[in-house]
Amino acid sequence: MATAALKAAQVFSYLKPEEIDHLSKYANTEHYKAGEIVYAKGQPASRAYVLLQGEVILRAPTAAGHGIVLGHVGPGTMIGASVLLGETYMVTAQCVTDCKIMTLAKSALEQIMSSNPQMGLVIEKYLATLYYQRSLDLMQMLEGLIRGVLIDELGREPAPIP
Repeated sequence: MATAALKAAQVFSYLKPEEIDHLSKYANTEHYKAGEIVYAKGQPASRAYVLLQGEVILRAPTAAGHGIVLGHVGPGTMIGASVLLGETYMVTAQCVTDCKIMTLAKSALEQIMSSNPQMGLVIEKYLATLYYQRSLDLMQMLEGLIRGVLIDELGREPAPIP
């Protein structure tokens, strides 16, 4: 099961079959109910997660107790990738539906990446692409919010920002 699930995951889709088999030895599967928190922003990052079934919302909590939605993700998506980038999770991941999620411990991922630099490069490239796309999405969302505020204040569409 773990091998097939890893092959289907976007982040691992470029790995060779033997690399996926090796990685699957370190994977565990967990089940979460709709509404459950997979991990919270600021919590120590100890595992990466690959969503096998269900839908998860990623949000950045605010001081007022609300959250800015950064995205909805589905099967095949790796979440909690900050496990490889820092000490804590950068967002909160909450299940929208019942979910089946594969976990990979930080120590196992680091060991695999250091023992197989080519595999590490593939994973790092995926993460760079993922975070780049998320930053573009966030900038678009902010631009839409700013434009909406300006329309409310000006009563018309603002001039384009150079």
